[in-house]
Amino acid sequence: MKWIIKNIPNLFTLTNLVLGVLAIEHILSAPEGSEPKVHYFVFAAAFCDLLDGALARALKVPSKFGVQLDSLADLVTFGVLPTFIYASYFPIEGWGYLILLVPVCSAIRLAIFNISDNQSAVFKGISTTAHGLFVSALPIVIYNQSSYFGQTLHEASYWFIVLAVFFSFLMVSPMKMISLKFKGFAFRHNWEKYTLLLSTIPLVAVFRFDSAPYLMMLYLLLSLTVNFRSSENTTHKV
Repeated sequence: MKWIIKNIPNLFTLTNLVLGVLAIEHILSAPEGSEPKVHYFVFAAAFCDLLDGALARALKVPSKFGVQLDSLADLVTFGVLPTFIYASYFPIEGWGYLILLVPVCSAIRLAIFNISDNQSAVFKGISTTAHGLFVSALPIVIYNQSSYFGQTLHEASYWFIVLAVFFSFLMVSPMKMISLKFKGFAFRHNWEKYTLLLSTIPLVAVFRFDSAPYLMMLYLLLSLTVNFRSSENTTHKV
């Protein structure tokens, strides 16, 4: 019985991995011009990724094995899969080889996170999950072409190279990024998290999947603000 309880979080981690593989298979086999469904796989995988850690804490069965397994699953779903999404719009040839920075930097990002002890309140560099969720929404945004972003990406595929390089840099950068892990719920200490969460509801309600670029821009702007305020406080202390 203890063995079963101990491995419940790992079951969700492995489900995350399987969903990532199914999403890759969908990218490779979907008929050209068909409505993309990769975002459904990735959103479900992200939910499992959220649950495995929460269950491990709730059941009091955290383990080093679970931490490593989680990173391996995340590398596939939120590191390798985005590479295939980018490559489905801009082939890996010529400048397209820059897309390979995505899995490389994802692996580095996850390794740094695993050995870090100061990323409980904020992330250093954008998380692979945040990047993976954003990229997985791009196919449906482009398919709908109901927004400026969808039309731009449809007409100019080189933007996928720009996005791949930009987010690869962000994943391994020391820039502080918002983490949705709460330590206390006081607004004064969590204003940026509340702002992001409360903004998500109307944006998704109005724009649905087209809200992904707006949410990412908001996330980056709030993270920049956090960095600015942090450096300002450090200057005042000095």
